[in-house]
Amino acid sequence: MDAIVLAGGGAEPGLDPALPNKAFVLVAGRPLVTHVVAALLKTPSIERVAVIGPEAALRQALPPGVTLVPAVGGIMDNVVQAVQVLQPAGLTMVVASDLPLLTPLVIEEIVDACAAEPADFYYPIVPDNVILAQFPAAQKLFITLAEGTFCVGNMMVFDPRILPRVRPFVERIIAARKQPLVVRLLIAQALGWSIFTKLYTGKLSINEIVAKAAESFGIRLRPVIVEDPGIALDVDVGRPENLEMIRRVFSSPDGN
Repeated sequence: MDAIVLAGGGAEPGLDPALPNKAFVLVAGRPLVTHVVAALLKTPSIERVAVIGPEAALRQALPPGVTLVPAVGGIMDNVVQAVQVLQPAGLTMVVASDLPLLTPLVIEEIVDACAAEPADFYYPIVPDNVILAQFPAAQKLFITLAEGTFCVGNMMVFDPRILPRVRPFVERIIAARKQPLVVRLLIAQALGWSIFTKLYTGKLSINEIVAKAAESFGIRLRPVIVEDPGIALDVDVGRPENLEMIRRVFSSPDGN
């Protein structure tokens, strides 16, 4: 499986103006994107790694052998650009650059889950107790389903052939990802108000989401439950709590 790392974007409130973007915030003396790429390169099932972002800065931060792709616009624009460069033969992983706690073990677990059950689009979800047990002050958006309360990981695995079908919806979700009510409304528009009602009341099941995705988009959707907070604990410079917790992990005696 090939992997694409999203390291584009520009200035954000609270970001050091000397940095190109959030991907270059330092943790344990290395930019965030460096940690993510290192984990991917150490994962046996990952073949090629492409990183989207400012080429000159990435070239200084990353080892040789990584494909650099210039950022061209929004997140999905960049995903399409990287897919065109890599021309992957099958399932492709897309991961955010601000997940320094991501490990090869978790990446391999997700790859294995994708191989075990054929689908077009996979996304990892992490139970809330897994995150809060280690990071009780984590600032994350949790969604309650019939099976429990989860946080969506900052990764997806997909068949590139489905991009035209899901791109408009994914772009709207990404744009509204920090506004829980807007996300729910977008889901309602795409999947129906009965789904919205069940989601709002916490009664929507994973199987219902899978069935509605097949009906609305013609894709096989599969959630992958991951018992590790590192796939979901990202860095939000506007909310420094997560970054402080991550830095404490690296400063601990058994940190990476």
